[in-house]
Amino acid sequence: MDVKNYIAIAEPSDDGTTWWISFPGFPGVTSAADRPEQIAEQARDALASAVEAGALLPRAIEDGVIPAYDLGEYSNPLVLLVPYDVAPVPAG
Repeated sequence: MDVKNYIAIAEPSDDGTTWWISFPGFPGVTSAADRPEQIAEQARDALASAVEAGALLPRAIEDGVIPAYDLGEYSNPLVLLVPYDVAPVPAG
C-alpha cells in the first residue's frame, strides 16, 4: 500500500465538549471527537468512510498540494496530517 497524507483541522466546540474535524482540501468530509486523543482516529475514519462511499481523494501533501485554509476562521485550531492507505495505480 501507498500512504498519502491529508490536512485536517480540529476545533473545540464553544463549550469544549466536542472537537469538530474538517478537511480543507476535501469539502464535506467532517467528523467529531469527544476527547482530544480521539481526533486522529476520527479523522482517519471520516476520510475512509468518504472514500468508501465513492468520494474521490483529492491530491495529497506528497503530490505537492497544500489546500488553502485560514486559521483565523477557527477558534483554537489543531492542524494535523491524516494518513490514508491508497492502492497503487496499476502501470499500463
